[in-house]
Amino acid sequence: MRKGKLMGLLLLVLLLLAWAPWMDERAIHDRILREKGLKDGSVVPVDYYREHYNVSEEVLERLVEESRKKGIEEGIIICDYRVMWFPFGRWVASCEGGYYVGFWSELLRAGDN
Repeated sequence: MRKGKLMGLLLLVLLLLAWAPWMDERAIHDRILREKGLKDGSVVPVDYYREHYNVSEEVLERLVEESRKKGIEEGIIICDYRVMWFPFGRWVASCEGGYYVGFWSELLRAGDN
């Protein structure tokens, strides 16, 4: 009887860790955007955008303002991140790649060994 209760408790703890409901998806999004956006190409510098894309200054200012609302001061977001549930953490993906954030808050890039 005790062994069954212990196994049930261990299973419950394992399921709770796999679900990780304490992870704040908005905070994870903002963290990855700030830390990795410029590095992985999801965010580009304003000057680069101005040189490579034929947009008016009005459109450029609107893009800069939208990026600032998401916490990016030094660039323009061209590909935003999407946070999804994944066992024992969250999967954060953009058009430039993906990251796994474990429930212990460690950040791993897909394909890194």
